[in-house]
Amino acid sequence: MNQPDLSESPYQRFLGLEFARYQEGLVEIGMPFREEFLRDDDSDWLHGGILSALIDIAGDYAVYSKTGGDVPTVDLRVDYLRPAKRGRLTAIARTVKVGRRVSIADVEVKDEQGQVVAIGRGLYATPTLSTSG
Repeated sequence: MNQPDLSESPYQRFLGLEFARYQEGLVEIGMPFREEFLRDDDSDWLHGGILSALIDIAGDYAVYSKTGGDVPTVDLRVDYLRPAKRGRLTAIARTVKVGRRVSIADVEVKDEQGQVVAIGRGLYATPTLSTSG
């Protein structure tokens, strides 16, 4: 399956996302640091919404790598394990299940030191195959 172009989405361009790995059922996406990601002007911690967005996007592409179709998010769970600080983040997403109606992906987000800062699970609508001619 061909690797999708992350720059086709304005939001993904803003985040600066890049594939480090793209294979069936497994994707790795890097996100460089931006000042806009900070939770506060006087903090080195990133806003949790940035991590959840990265988890959602990586999980989406892990499922897409197996299905080849758009996979809207149905549900998303995020567990923040430690503060994510200034620096590049990497999301590693694995497809857990592709079902007839929904698919599941698990995601880890690591900081530059390789520490896991957050984990998540996304539930995505599985694309339906068209039966019309």
